[in-house]
Amino acid sequence: MVVIDGTGGYVPLYRIDRSDIADQHGGRGRGESAVPARDENHVTMASEAMTTALDRSAAAADDVTAVFTASVSDRFAEHGIAAQIAYRAGLSSDVRTGDFQGSGRAAADALATATEYVRATDAPVVVAAVDVMPVEPGGDDESMMGAGAGALVLRPDSDDPMATIDAVGQATTGFLERHREHGESATAGDARFERRKGVTPAVSTAFDRVETDGELEYGVASAPGFRLARAALEPIDTERVSTWNEVGYAGTATLLLDLCHAIESVDAGSTIGAVAYGQGGADAFVVSVADGASNLDGLTVAKQLEAKEYVPYVKHLEYRERYDYQGVPNA
Repeated sequence: MVVIDGTGGYVPLYRIDRSDIADQHGGRGRGESAVPARDENHVTMASEAMTTALDRSAAAADDVTAVFTASVSDRFAEHGIAAQIAYRAGLSSDVRTGDFQGSGRAAADALATATEYVRATDAPVVVAAVDVMPVEPGGDDESMMGAGAGALVLRPDSDDPMATIDAVGQATTGFLERHREHGESATAGDARFERRKGVTPAVSTAFDRVETDGELEYGVASAPGFRLARAALEPIDTERVSTWNEVGYAGTATLLLDLCHAIESVDAGSTIGAVAYGQGGADAFVVSVADGASNLDGLTVAKQLEAKEYVPYVKHLEYRERYDYQGVPNA
């Protein structure tokens, strides 16, 4: 068991109404997606989420021994989000940092690694995920791409924890149906085929490998699409807690943002099944909410979802200006 001693989510203030995107290219749109402002980037959003998580934790900044981050949209070829947010938070210069990249399951990889790190060192660790998903005008997934960040402080124990991570499971299948190049929108295959042959077997196996006897009451799911995320929760048959209608798909941030939202919103004693589905399989976590989740400093995810300003379509594109990825040149 590992304790979640602090949670923090960050949702940009700006939103685009999906019906405005549909008006530009045809079709229909329901809900809205988060749009980062010019001064909101991967480091600033992850820092905000991390600061909130640390403020809610009993762990002092000097006690944190590692910071692990996840992202699939960081524009730099050589990544350093973890080091930057650790420095901004005033953590010790000997803090271990690690950046998990290149997979929709990167946040799950970071969370699982952080959990094992706490068990191995008996010291506090911060894990954060952040993304600004790229859009292509008229692309199939334009209206669903969002932005946001989520962070957790993990500790070996706490007098008043917000939650506990009780079990972790994983299924590696090698099933690859979605492809996305740097800075581009994704190309997906047959969605029905993926739900049937990709999502269901992977998630079912991951939860079968979770060692827990309790029943799960709530579920959060990270997957590149509403239907895929909904299918990911079918094997555990729980009530879904999601930011999808207000944020959209925020890449790796979806897992931690939705998990923070669930911990902040459900009753103490509730159990949550969290799943990340992506290229190559699925990861499952069982989280139990504790009494400390009722004592919240700072803005909750729910309050940030309510506070919003709408931007027109042209601003939605401008604030997500695409970049040309050059890669790492050959020697």
